[in-house]
Amino acid sequence: MLALVFAVVEVTSLAFFAIFAVVGALAAAFAAALGGGALLQSLVFAGVSVGGVALVRRPLMNALGTHRAPALRSGVAGLVGLNGTVVKRVEGLDNPGCVHVRGEDWAAVSYDEDAFEPGQIVHILDVDKTRLVVTSQ
Repeated sequence: MLALVFAVVEVTSLAFFAIFAVVGALAAAFAAALGGGALLQSLVFAGVSVGGVALVRRPLMNALGTHRAPALRSGVAGLVGLNGTVVKRVEGLDNPGCVHVRGEDWAAVSYDEDAFEPGQIVHILDVDKTRLVVTSQ
């Protein structure tokens, strides 16, 4: 019965933790069928469950390719690393201009004090509050 409960938990979570409790519960049931006492059943359950998580889970996750994807960057943070087109002259940190990227115009400052003219392609290095920090491509 305990194996069935853990199987339901595993199917709903797909984290590959409860599956080892399922195998542990089945191993403990097998030990009980062979006449093992409650202590032996508990030790078999714990050993198989913990051993499975410790020894088998990571290689199983690698084999199935279930690695976590990097965090999705959205909003202004998602612009870092992209290229944009200068719309209004960008000159240093004190004279913000405007850069067009992903269909929007953003205030932008130059990282390296270079001036960028309209039409130039620039690389977005960082975001400073609501301004893009750009450099030459």
